[in-house]
Amino acid sequence: MSEEGVRPTNTDPQFWNERWNKNEIGFHQANNNQNLVKHLNKLVEDNKHIRILFPFCGKAVDMSWLASLGHEVVGVEYVQMACEKFFAENNIKHNVSEVQGFKLFTSEDGKIKIYNGSFFDFTTEHEKPFECVWDRGAYGALHYELRVKYSTHMKSLLAPKVRYLLDVFDYDTSLYPGPPHACKKDEITNLYGSEFKFELLESDQYQAFNQKLADVNQPHVKLYFLTRN
Repeated sequence: MSEEGVRPTNTDPQFWNERWNKNEIGFHQANNNQNLVKHLNKLVEDNKHIRILFPFCGKAVDMSWLASLGHEVVGVEYVQMACEKFFAENNIKHNVSEVQGFKLFTSEDGKIKIYNGSFFDFTTEHEKPFECVWDRGAYGALHYELRVKYSTHMKSLLAPKVRYLLDVFDYDTSLYPGPPHACKKDEITNLYGSEFKFELLESDQYQAFNQKLADVNQPHVKLYFLTRN
């Protein structure tokens, strides 16, 4: 996701805009995320129509897939090009409006909304609290100092009975500092606090898109399921 020594965050618009302009988006998956597909019922339970938050959504194809199943998807993405590409590449007709400091992209059927702006400016004044979150690449894109801010802000967006899938990398940080940054369970537990319980659903060796990460001995993708106690 980055060159060595760069610490990208969603508050660094120049970095991310340059990456999208150069099409340096190896983190983007062309197909549905298999962890999400496998554990979808953990996220939605038996609900046929539920709202799902996608922080730092990019142009994730999972959004159109979930909408096709009847769910409502709400993404938040800093880079306008990513929002535009999502709708263009999926041939989804949409409208664009200005809403409380965001440019809002909305599919004509209303099932997909992407708020173009900073995740840290997105609040429950924009959308009511979420019962479902799919977090792939958002938490892991941030270095620790911003993860503290991110987790605090994320908790402010969550409903009491939230179900949260957190898809992160884990590897030996002495061999590679990131990004994407390694995420340890103890850190996640500390940041989200005693009000949440955690279940490890997957721990799979990963074929990395980043050569520096690929050189690390056995990088893993781990999928955690978070619910409130």
